[in-house]
Amino acid sequence: MNAKPEGWAWAGRLTAFAGLFIAFGLVFGFAAASIAGFAGAQGATALDWWNVTPVLAAALAATWVLAVRIDGRPLSALGLYRGRPSLAELGAGALAGIAIIGAVMLALAIPGWVSWTTPAVGPVLAGGAISLLLLAAAFTEELLFRGYPFRVLHLRFGPVPAVVATSVAFGLMHGANPGLTPLALVNLTLAGVLLGVAYWRSGSLWFVTGVHFGWNLAMAVSGLPVSGLDVPVSGRIEGVLSGPALWTGGAFGPEGGLVTTFVTALATVWLWRVVGSQRRSGARASTTAAGAGDNYGRIDASV
Repeated sequence: MNAKPEGWAWAGRLTAFAGLFIAFGLVFGFAAASIAGFAGAQGATALDWWNVTPVLAAALAATWVLAVRIDGRPLSALGLYRGRPSLAELGAGALAGIAIIGAVMLALAIPGWVSWTTPAVGPVLAGGAISLLLLAAAFTEELLFRGYPFRVLHLRFGPVPAVVATSVAFGLMHGANPGLTPLALVNLTLAGVLLGVAYWRSGSLWFVTGVHFGWNLAMAVSGLPVSGLDVPVSGRIEGVLSGPALWTGGAFGPEGGLVTTFVTALATVWLWRVVGSQRRSGARASTTAAGAGDNYGRIDASV
């Protein structure tokens, strides 16, 4: 089967992906709700295993059906490699995400627009559990936006339209978050561009998942809202924003302020240059060579 979607085939593939995701989501969501009811669990919060797990399972199932069963490609064709290199890429991405948010925090701290209180000591296991939850949530969103849909759009229209389309969808997905402002929506879309560039240049879904996870984890540990949501991390420091909302993001958190706008733009250029340079130098040459015959179309890092 020709991997490149001709004509309107790309739309059919994306529609099939969306339909399968919704169908699997209903099945897994009903199962999770039933289990939660039997277990006497409380209602799911905005970020909870009871609602993250069925969405993750639905995203994985839809990806497997279309990529593996219908298109006849292994998951490595989407950048889901196995073994030690994948863990290294996940870790490198997480460090990059933490560094980006660290730059935002530093920019807010210099004029005194953010301050922190001493954290209360909490259970280590609780902190580890929320970290795993953040990782699962980040992986889910990357499967939905930078996985199969990105590759379909990239093959049909090229990398730039794929980045733009998935970034707009990524921003709109957060449209119901508490305290969303027009600037916050712009910043979330820019964050989608950053993640899209990270995926395009690295070719690794693990790396971009790491960036996403590191970003969210650093925000949660800092005690500030993550895209308008409060994510309680055991033993975190408590952050307080006191500067102008236009720059700090106010109640939505730093992702709604101009500081994040500028840092995200600079970080996108940084990832473009650093990740692309590493790939050209052969940092992932062995992986690319091993999976070249399986790829939907290798993302060209030399552009």
